[in-house]
Parts: sequence; structure tokens; C-alpha cells
Amino acid sequence: MRPILAYASPVWGYAAKSNINIQDAMQNSLIRMIVKATRYMHNDDIRKSLKIDSFKSHIQKIAINFFNDLQATNDFNMQNLSQYTPNDNTKRRRILLDS
Repeated sequence: MRPILAYASPVWGYAAKSNINIQDAMQNSLIRMIVKATRYMHNDDIRKSLKIDSFKSHIQKIAINFFNDLQATNDFNMQNLSQYTPNDNTKRRRILLDS
């Protein structure tokens, strides 16, 4: 399910925090159903036991790899994309810069 949740995530650079939280909650819900976790188990503990990153850090890794690999692609249109330069004047959080 994770690839479906993270579809097109490299372009979510300026997605609102609330949208990322919705995806994170969906991932946590799916993981809890898969492992049949009780209500007293913390999501962080479950993810650490399964060695699964949080959704936000997962899409950060995907986006960073995507933008780093743009130069090596053979696709002409991909090579002509402008370099990712975040605008610091926006109110929304920047996924690639937040850690």
C-alpha cells in the first residue's frame, strides 16, 4: 500500500502539513491493521519494530532521490526541468527542507 500512498510524492514540495498528516494517519492505520496492534501500542514503537520510516521521512527520501537523479535521466523533458529552489516566503512548510 505504501507505493500507492506515496504516488507522485516528489512533487509534493509545498503540500500543506495537514495533507501529509492525513497520509501519515492512513499509513499508521494500515500498519496497525496488518500487525493487529492493540490500542495501547504507540505508532512510533510499531514502526521502529518493523523498521518502517514515518510517511513524511519516506516521501522526503523519494523526493531527494528524484531531484538528484534528474541529471542522469535520458528523458529530454526531465533534463530541462528547472532546479528545485524552495521559496522561503510561503506559509506552507517545505517537505524537502523540513526534517
